[in-house]
Amino acid sequence: MTRYFFIIFIWIVCAVPLAAQTYEQYVERALAAATHDSLSAAESLFKQALKTSPQDYRNALVFNNLGKIQERMYWQDTQRTQKANEALESYTMSLSFAPEAVPLLTSRAELYMRLEQYGKAAIDLTTIIDVAPDNLEARNRRAYCYAQSRRLDEARTDYQRVLERDADNRIARLGLAMLAQQSGRLQDAIERISLLIDQEKDNAEYLSIRSGMYAENHQPELAILDLDRALSLAPSNTNYLLARAYLHKQQGNRRQALSDFEQAIALGVPRASLRQELKECR
Repeated sequence: MTRYFFIIFIWIVCAVPLAAQTYEQYVERALAAATHDSLSAAESLFKQALKTSPQDYRNALVFNNLGKIQERMYWQDTQRTQKANEALESYTMSLSFAPEAVPLLTSRAELYMRLEQYGKAAIDLTTIIDVAPDNLEARNRRAYCYAQSRRLDEARTDYQRVLERDADNRIARLGLAMLAQQSGRLQDAIERISLLIDQEKDNAEYLSIRSGMYAENHQPELAILDLDRALSLAPSNTNYLLARAYLHKQQGNRRQALSDFEQAIALGVPRASLRQELKECR
């Protein structure tokens, strides 16, 4: 009897704090768990807060935070599609409380972009631009989405609108260079990216992009020179190494190509993935 009473007493003592948890406490504990990367605990606590007060206007932010947690879990979970859908659902629920809130729209648009659902991302970004026409970041992102969807004229218009407000905006200037490349206007693309390189001579990414343009424009020697410079700035970048290796191989410089392939392998590229290339260069 005493033992039975003790078990019941313990259950009551343990249950009372849980029952007494307020909306604010659940949210506070969820945020603390998220800070310590306890994502499952954070997700559960945010859901408890939502159950505690389903109609609370603050749920717009709670759902947004829940979506952020689920998006982080998306990158870690083996059932990635499920977590991505849950995050999108949470963002959508957050927007049901505040349909024109720019931070909430931005969260969902960014996830759509990561999932390569560019049409849906563009819709959210359009809403942001309608609410905040001076939001240049949203306009740059929408231009990128349009470009990925082959809506090149609309992308060009967005980038140009950005440059009307900020003539030195690097993202828009790079975007126009990439659009020129997509449109087959390679010389225009090269000229545009060259202007950026003149301003940022130590930008390895710009050099790599121009290298690709030179290669597409049948100027392999210039492409290799740009990759030489890019690799002097970022010697462990395997993408640059492989790009240069393939260019050397195409030029018949098998020894240089083999050296680059071997260096890329030493930096972590699986040898099995380059078996045929190594064979052809020996």
